[in-house]
Amino acid sequence: MPEDSTVRVLLVEDDASEVALIENLISEAPSGRFALISVGLVRQALDHLSQNNYDVLLLSLTLPDGRGLSNLNQVQAIAPTIPVIVIGNVNDERLALHAVKAGAQDYLVKGRIDSHVLVRVMRYAIERKRVDERLTYLAHYDILTGLPNRALFRDRMTRAFAHAQRYAHSIALMFLDLDHFKSINDTLGHDSGDQLLKTVARRLESCVRKNDTIARLGGDEFTIILEDVSNADDIASVAQKILDTMSRSFSLDGHEVFVTVSIGIAFYPTCGLDPITLIKNADTALYAAKEQGRSCFKFFNPQMHLMASERLSTVTALRHAVQRKEFVLHYQPLLEPRTQRIMAVEALLRWNHPEKGLVSPNQFIALLEETGLIISVGEWVLRAACVQSKLLEKDGLPPVRMNVNVSMRQFQQPDFVNRVATIIEETGANPSLLQIEVTESVLAENIPATTAKLRALSAIGIKTAIDDFGTGYCSLSYLKHLPIHGIKIDRTFIKDIETGTNDAAIANAIIALGHSLSMEVVAEGVETESQLAFLRGQGCDIVQGFFYSEPLPAQALPTWLRENMATTIHRIPATGL
Repeated sequence: MPEDSTVRVLLVEDDASEVALIENLISEAPSGRFALISVGLVRQALDHLSQNNYDVLLLSLTLPDGRGLSNLNQVQAIAPTIPVIVIGNVNDERLALHAVKAGAQDYLVKGRIDSHVLVRVMRYAIERKRVDERLTYLAHYDILTGLPNRALFRDRMTRAFAHAQRYAHSIALMFLDLDHFKSINDTLGHDSGDQLLKTVARRLESCVRKNDTIARLGGDEFTIILEDVSNADDIASVAQKILDTMSRSFSLDGHEVFVTVSIGIAFYPTCGLDPITLIKNADTALYAAKEQGRSCFKFFNPQMHLMASERLSTVTALRHAVQRKEFVLHYQPLLEPRTQRIMAVEALLRWNHPEKGLVSPNQFIALLEETGLIISVGEWVLRAACVQSKLLEKDGLPPVRMNVNVSMRQFQQPDFVNRVATIIEETGANPSLLQIEVTESVLAENIPATTAKLRALSAIGIKTAIDDFGTGYCSLSYLKHLPIHGIKIDRTFIKDIETGTNDAAIANAIIALGHSLSMEVVAEGVETESQLAFLRGQGCDIVQGFFYSEPLPAQALPTWLRENMATTIHRIPATGL
C-alpha cells in the first residue's frame, strides 16, 4: 500500500481507555494517514465488515459478546481477506502462536504498544495479507487467462458433486480443446497463441452462467462445469453456442484467424458417480469428437469406453511393436504410363502383428502420430528404405528411386535434415535416388523453417514431393518458391475419374499446375485400364496402384523388378494390403 494512502482501520474494543490510547497512537504516527472506526462488540464489527471495506482490523480478545480466538473465527467467516491483528492482555507466546495459526497476522499486548510499533505492524499485516492472497491466487488461477486452474477445477468438482448428491441435481462436465492450436504458435508465434487463449477464455465466459465454472487445465485444454442442469437438450444448446461463438474469426496481431473447438460431454450421474470417472468419460467423449472430424461436440456413451479401452490396448501393443521390431516395409512400384518403364518404388509401412498378421497403416498411423512414436518409427522406415535401395544397387538392378513418406512430427524435428544425412552416410544409399514425400499440412507449418529444410535436403541431392495433393490447404503463392520436385494426386480424385465427375477436372487441373511449375505429377490408386488411359491422355508423368502391382514384401521386390524391367508390364492382380 502506498505510504500516502489512507489506511482504513476497524478497532473492536469495549474498553474506552484502550480505544482512546489506540486513537492517540495512530494520531502520533510520523507518516501515513489513518481513518479509525471503533466498535465495542463482535456483532457490531460483523455488521461493519459486511457493509464497509477496511484495510486492517484490530481485534481485542476480551469482548463482552466474544470468547477469545472465537472472535477471530467469526470475523474471518464474514471478511476472509481482511488482515487481523489480535490484541491481548497477556504476553503469552503460546497464545500468540495460536492466534497466528488461526489466521491472525500478528499479536500485540496491551500496555506494550507504541505508535511506531502499531503503524509498522498494521502496514506489515496489510502487505503480508496481500502477498498471501497473491500466492493463493497463483495456486488456484491460470495467470494467462485468469480462469481457475487444474487445482481449483478439482476443488470445484468436489464441491459440485457434494451439492448434486445432497440435492439430487445433475452435473454436466465439458472437456474442450482448440483444433490445430499448435499451428497458431508455429506460424504466428507464442505471443499470438497466448492472445488467442485469452480471447477464447472471454468467449467461453459469455456462453455460460456466472455460477458455472470454466477452467484452463493447460495448453489449449479447457473444462466447464455446469451445475443444476435439467436435460441433454439444454447442454447441447450450450455446446452449440460455444461452437458458434468460436466460429467467428479472431484478430491476432493484425492477422485474421479462424479456430474451431472440439467438445466432449459427460453427465452425473449417468456417466459417472464420482469426479474421476466423470472426468475420464468427458475426456473420452472429447477424443470421439476429434475422431469424428473436430469442430463438433459428442456426449459420452458406454461404447466410447470400449473404444477407448481398445485404443489404449493398441497404443500399448504399438509400443511393444517398436521394441520387438514388428514393423516391416512393403514396396509399391511407380511407372511411366506411356512406356510402362519402372521409375520408382514407394516404401509403405506395415505392422506384422504377432496375432493379427499384417495390419494396414490406416489402422495405426494416427496413434503413432498422437503418441509421438512416429518419430522413431519414421526414422526406422527411412533407414530401412535406404538399406533396401543400397541392396537393389548391389543386385545390379538399374537405378530405381526410393520414395519415403515423412510425417509432420518427424519433419518438424529441429535436426531432421541432419538425421537424414546421417542415415544416408551410414547406409551408403545414393541421395539422388531418394525422394521424401510430405503432406500439404507440413508445408503450411512454419513456412520459413520448412523452406530452409527443403533447401537443405535439395542441397544433399534428395528430392521432395507433396503427397495427397488437393486434400490440404497448400498455398500456391509459396508453392512456386519451394524446391519441390513433384506432387502426387490423392487417390480420392482417381477413383471415379472415368465417370465424368468433377474428379476428372480436378485431376486434369493438378496435372496442368504441376507441369506449369516444372514438377513431376504422380497419380496414386490407379486400378483400372480406363483410369490409366485417362491419365496417360492428360500427360500424367507417373502412376502407381493395384493395376500394376500391390505393395511387395522386401524379399519379393528384387525378383519383381528384374522380371518386369526386362519386359512389358501387364496388370498383376492385387490380393492383399
